[in-house]
Amino acid sequence: MGEPTQNRDHADLAPLFRAPYEAWLTDVQAQIRHVKFVTIETRRTFERQQWLYAQGRTPPHEQQPRITWTLDSRHRWGLAADWIMVRPNGSAIWSVQSYQWVYEQVPPDPYGIKHIAPLEWMHVEYRFADEAIIAAADVSLEQA
Repeated sequence: MGEPTQNRDHADLAPLFRAPYEAWLTDVQAQIRHVKFVTIETRRTFERQQWLYAQGRTPPHEQQPRITWTLDSRHRWGLAADWIMVRPNGSAIWSVQSYQWVYEQVPPDPYGIKHIAPLEWMHVEYRFADEAIIAAADVSLEQA
């Protein structure tokens, strides 16, 4: 099976996460202008989550590094997003120190989001994701 499509559409995020994520991303871009901040993944289908989870675990992907740690990702709820920094020449920045610096310059916590570093430096999620998932029916939240 080939790689399922990667979703980058902010409209597919749960509104209770999308608003604070976009506010944080806007402030990050306004304060750090020498690079572009790009969302590389938003809501995931179960098929994509399964494919990502297989990386580093099952043939023919067992020799690759593990990409995700769970089948029940907050991405499936629209409560998480992955972002990267891109230089003006188009190359992505993967340096841990660069991500640490961004989080120091514009901490996500005041926006109601959090990062899960050092597990995944480019991943941010809704700070109250667990509570939102428990109350999914009450907050109009659905898992993909």
